[in-house]
Amino acid sequence: MGKTSNSLTMRRSARVNVCCPVRISGLLGSNEPYVEDTQLVTLSKFGAKLRTTVPLKVGMQVTIQPLRSNDSGVFRVVWVGQAGTARAGEAGVEYTQGVTHLLGISFPDLPGAAK
Repeated sequence: MGKTSNSLTMRRSARVNVCCPVRISGLLGSNEPYVEDTQLVTLSKFGAKLRTTVPLKVGMQVTIQPLRSNDSGVFRVVWVGQAGTARAGEAGVEYTQGVTHLLGISFPDLPGAAK
């Protein structure tokens, strides 16, 4: 999570709004497998925000594969939108492997950003 300074959030990386169709997959807490075709809505150098109907939990691993590619990456869920809020059905994920160019987008370091 970013730090707050002068009421502005300082982020480690810029966010890019995208609408990228992806397939997410993994195991639920009960070791039951899931697969969902969904979409990424934002992307950064360190992770992404996605829409999902899967009951993801913070700490779970999620494999994400763009539907137009054979490449995939493993991510860790870092936040889940709560039901009844504007973020319901969204989840924030961060890269767990060196797959920061999964969609072919490179992010430069921001001046003064935390690494």
